[in-house]
Amino acid sequence: MRHTADTGTTGPLRELRVFELATGVAGPFAGRLLAMLGATVVKAEPPGGDPARELPVDDLPFERPSPVFVHLNAGKRLVTRRGLAAALRWADVVLDDGSPALGEQPPGGPLIVTVTPGSGPTEELLVQAASGLLAVSADESGHPLRFPGWQSQYLAGAYAAALVLAGLAAHAGRAEVTWDEALLSAFESHVAADLYTLTSGRGDDPEERRRNAGRLARTYPSGVFACADGHVIPGTVRAQDWIRQCEVYGRPELPYDPRFVFARRWANRELLAEELRPWYLARSRREIFAAALRSGWAAGMVLTAGDALADPHLRERGFLGLVRCPGPPATPSQDTAPGATGARVAVRPWRGRRPNLGTETWLSTMDGDGEWFDPDRPRSAPTPRPPALAGLRVAELTLAWAGPLAGRFLAGLGADVVRVEVGDRPDGWRTRHRWRELGVPVPDGVDPDACTWDASAQFNSLNRGKRGISVDLATPEGAEVFLGLTGVADVLIVNLSSDALDRRGLTRRLLEQVDRGLVVITMPALGSTGPYRDMAGYGMLTEGMGGFAARYGHPCEHARASSTYYPDAVAGVHGTVAVLATLAGRARHGRGDWIDLSQQETLWLHLGEGLVLASREGREPARSGNTEPGATRSGILAAADGHVAFVDRHGGPPGDPGDAARRSVAEVVASLRAAGAAAEPVRSVRDRHADGTLRQWVAELDHPVVGRRGYLAVPGRLDGRRLTSPLPAPLFDQHTDQVLTEWLGLPADRIAALRAARAVGTSPRQPHRRRSGGGSAAAAG
Repeated sequence: MRHTADTGTTGPLRELRVFELATGVAGPFAGRLLAMLGATVVKAEPPGGDPARELPVDDLPFERPSPVFVHLNAGKRLVTRRGLAAALRWADVVLDDGSPALGEQPPGGPLIVTVTPGSGPTEELLVQAASGLLAVSADESGHPLRFPGWQSQYLAGAYAAALVLAGLAAHAGRAEVTWDEALLSAFESHVAADLYTLTSGRGDDPEERRRNAGRLARTYPSGVFACADGHVIPGTVRAQDWIRQCEVYGRPELPYDPRFVFARRWANRELLAEELRPWYLARSRREIFAAALRSGWAAGMVLTAGDALADPHLRERGFLGLVRCPGPPATPSQDTAPGATGARVAVRPWRGRRPNLGTETWLSTMDGDGEWFDPDRPRSAPTPRPPALAGLRVAELTLAWAGPLAGRFLAGLGADVVRVEVGDRPDGWRTRHRWRELGVPVPDGVDPDACTWDASAQFNSLNRGKRGISVDLATPEGAEVFLGLTGVADVLIVNLSSDALDRRGLTRRLLEQVDRGLVVITMPALGSTGPYRDMAGYGMLTEGMGGFAARYGHPCEHARASSTYYPDAVAGVHGTVAVLATLAGRARHGRGDWIDLSQQETLWLHLGEGLVLASREGREPARSGNTEPGATRSGILAAADGHVAFVDRHGGPPGDPGDAARRSVAEVVASLRAAGAAAEPVRSVRDRHADGTLRQWVAELDHPVVGRRGYLAVPGRLDGRRLTSPLPAPLFDQHTDQVLTEWLGLPADRIAALRAARAVGTSPRQPHRRRSGGGSAAAAG
């Protein structure tokens, strides 16, 4: 079947012409995201086809084309490469992976976005090993655990899509991103802690390392618990989560058991697990999850791909649709017609007020060449592109990681990003520290035993380039100030619970501002609509609900959750794409939009091959552990002084794993390479800092409290320039007066009155000096 380029698509990127030379996972995922947003994406496959057509999900047989290929290439037009010259004149954007077919291009042509592995390894397992990820993704014994699927490549593809839109806004000629730098963002909470320590001048001080770990301190109950029909993940991040879950257990006395108060709960976690295990095993996932929703306790289910196909929440939100493609009928579900040919895939990356795509897409056969690309064909509308970001006003009402990451990307493009905070409820990532512990000069007149909320490695990494103000939305005057700010803003980023704006009575007024052009994005864990919308959002819970936990861990396990907050990293870059795409639509029609982004759904986009496999072939992806799908041999070996990851696609002589334990990492790597395998040491961030391989991804900034520290750079470059800002993260209440003057024109006496009324300018209260002894406060932690 032939399709006509530039027709049949809707969405904010309608009329954007994308020519895709990239193969594999990363570049095609960027193309898939752009196609879901309405772009016309034409994929030119090399002779023999894209290798992803044969890319296995696991080591079991599969239908062709591969579920990976179907997930990545639905909604595109597939052609040969015979019309390359005409295609380059036709295209607005070219997605490339360093293919020699592109060659050198003269200035003035399409934006060329290149996504490659970089100078390191090209096997997913080895990219993860070399990046530093596997040093923090490990089991209880310290053995590294591979992230499932192709996460370095999915992240790089998402950043490539963001760079497409950023490049169009900046009228750039080239953009590039590598798998390595994108994967570093997957565990930035850990990277930030290590870089802060290593650039502090006290890199070997264990107290400095402990302090900079911040929110990475362990809490319990956490991780995966088996239940009657699967697995669930209890969350115990907030103090109230422990109290509420004990009420659900019917054990209200547990919080006050001396063994399980906050200070001792992690050390006694095995005892606590024994106490709780019978309760979990007697109940189903949905019973436990429903009880958690009713009580306000944060807990999540571990969903498999098969579960997702029938999940009522995802169905109500319209996340999945039918892709019509060669092959057997899709596994029937309530919204799949019997006998329909194809599979189930995501058909949109988020929900907006105006529908941007239908519930069905297609996987075309490879056909056609030059007739697709008529550069002289008139357009029905100009090329969609976001406005120049310099000076664009962005208000950010966020906590933790996902929302701030999107704001930081926009700040790197020149946007004026203003964080809105309140003293009574500081961001949990603003970990408080006593001045005397920081190893920095204590300001004159400040009590060394007082606390500061301005020295957190994680907060200061995620909020570079922004200004910070203190406005209390719980007061009428503060709410009016906030609505005044959004009234002159271009974008509002909200990374709070699904009902946060409703509870403050702000939604109606904000919707009126959307009609005048404001772009609002909300980013709760499971979205702002649907039966599960009230689930509190933490990375570990989203790993369960988003399909990650069902595929992560050793093959002998049934599920496992990581400690990396990976879903936040995924949602953050997708939030960036959402905002930039919506701004491109606004530039055309003048209207804003309200983006309802679900962190659960963006994580499923990075595991979408499992949805195709489950719907088309009726089985779940096998738990592959540390193996590389399709390789003859692969895995991670424990050496005498570390770990080594290897992938052998040539069937070399098998080695003795026990022999590796008697040799050094360097010896094991050399032996494996000599036998024809690809091998990499499992490096840590500290290793990479020491050997210089991290240097190109690190920027140093002076901060008014902690001095000069290193920070992870935002992935990607535009015309060779990093997306960076000279501003460090803001201090609490640092820019309140300045922003209220510049954005709203408020005079000094009016700002003083607002401060006197505590509508603006509040700061976190100093903690009470701790008394000896236990009590309910210790128990509730």
